[in-house]
Amino acid sequence: MGTKEHNAAALAALIEHLSVSFGPRQVLKDLDLTLEKGRLYVLIGRSGAGKTTFLRCFNRLNECFPGCHTQGSLRLNLGNQWVDIYRNDLPVTELRRRVGMVFQTPNTLPASVEKNITLPLKLVLGLGKKEIPEKVEWALRQTHLWEEVRDRLHLPAGILSGGQQQRLCLARVLALDPTLLLLDEPTASLDFRSSQKIEELLLNLKERYTILAVSHSLSQARRLGDKVLVFNEGRRVGTFERSELQQGERFQGLLEEIF
Repeated sequence: MGTKEHNAAALAALIEHLSVSFGPRQVLKDLDLTLEKGRLYVLIGRSGAGKTTFLRCFNRLNECFPGCHTQGSLRLNLGNQWVDIYRNDLPVTELRRRVGMVFQTPNTLPASVEKNITLPLKLVLGLGKKEIPEKVEWALRQTHLWEEVRDRLHLPAGILSGGQQQRLCLARVLALDPTLLLLDEPTASLDFRSSQKIEELLLNLKERYTILAVSHSLSQARRLGDKVLVFNEGRRVGTFERSELQQGERFQGLLEEIF
């Protein structure tokens, strides 16, 4: 394998000249970026800087909002097959299976703990009754939730704590075998202990998935990020490597320069 092919195989995404507008308002402006496999990227910046819009580019969720217009190229490495998601005929449902998303507020289904995972397994993956129980247990174990809910699988998901519900949402995503994980401030609505558990999970999961997470916490960005991408007014205005993140004063100083 040549150097170019080897480098491409190590990448999760290639973004070129990516711009997003909603009506006359341009939110993202001519972004160029490469993402490596197995890295955890944290996106930070002021409110309205374009972080969440950038995140939603990866699963084409921006198109759910009126007046959205996307330009440029966003190519994803899905199982060593490169797909330009805005030019390829990959169905959006398949894209959103491969690019799983967890939102700021837990969005559990109004159903039992178990059905929160079994319903997507049936409807999206088409799994049968024999395959599903093992997959449910696997997903719940991945999020360290199995021991906490194994005796409550048939109870409504709404009885779980906020942190447990967020981990259930993450388990539901993992059960569908994604390649990329998108997290939009996944700990913003949680208490300190629940946030800690989510952070610990993400640090473990990055060994198998490429993760993009929006955060408003600089301390969280330093704890989690292999790289931190700084956004301002629709542009990526800075990138920090992990070594830079651990130098607290230098990191803070660079941010003050950028903003």
